[in-house]
Amino acid sequence: MPILVREKGFTLIEVVLVIAILGILSTVAIRGLTITVNKGRFDATTAEMEKLARAIAGDERLVSGGFRTDFGYVGDVGALPPNINALVTNPGSYSTWEGPYFQVDFTENPEDYKRDAWNELYTYSGGVTIVSNGGGSAMTKQFANSASDLTSNTINGIVRDSELSPPGDSASNVTVTIEYPDGAGAMTSSSTSPNASGEFSFSNSIPIGIHFLQAVTTGADTLSKHIAIYAGRTTYTELRFPRDLW
Repeated sequence: MPILVREKGFTLIEVVLVIAILGILSTVAIRGLTITVNKGRFDATTAEMEKLARAIAGDERLVSGGFRTDFGYVGDVGALPPNINALVTNPGSYSTWEGPYFQVDFTENPEDYKRDAWNELYTYSGGVTIVSNGGGSAMTKQFANSASDLTSNTINGIVRDSELSPPGDSASNVTVTIEYPDGAGAMTSSSTSPNASGEFSFSNSIPIGIHFLQAVTTGADTLSKHIAIYAGRTTYTELRFPRDLW
C-alpha cells in the first residue's frame, strides 16, 4: 500500500518571522547606506568650503622663495567679497579683481559652487564664516578671527642708508609710500615720513596681500620693494638706501 507524504508549508508565524527579519535587514542596510551617503556629502561639503575660504583669503600653501604668493580675493580687492558670486564674477568692473578665484568643476551646472552637497545654498554675506545647513545641522567654516584681520593690518618699518645711519634731521625729506587695493576695485596709497630714528608706521589700514612699498628722498633717491602682509599680524620691514645719505 503506497505511503502518502504530505508536503509541509510555511506556517503564519514563520512567514511573519521571515518578513520581520527582512525588514530588520533592510532597515540596517538603509541606515548604513544613509550614513555612507551623508558622510560622503559631509566630506565633499567640507572640502568645498575649504576651497571657498582659500578663494576669499588666499591659499597659505602657495609659497615661493619663502614667501606666500596667494592672498585670494581680499589680497587683490582689499575687502571681503559681498557674496560667493564675487569669487567667480567681477562684482563691479573692479580693475584690481583678478578672478575667478574659484574653479568651477562642472560646466553643466556652473553655479554648483554656491551649493553644498545636499544642494542647499551656502550662507555667506561678506563676513569671515561660510555656513552649510544642508546636512540638518550647521557646518561652519571660519577662515579668519575677524574681518579687520584681513583688511586692517599694520606695517612698522625703519629707513636707513648704506652705513645703517638713520635720517636724523633729514627725516622730513624722506617720504615712504605704500600702495594697496582700496576695497572698491581700484588702487590707493598712503604716505608718511619717518622720524629722526628712521621709524615709520602705517597703522590698522593695510589689507592682506603683496603690496608695493617705496621710499623717496628730496634728492630723488628711490628705494622700492614688495612686501607681503599677513592676516592679523604687524609686518616689520627695513628700507636701506644703497649709498651713504646722512
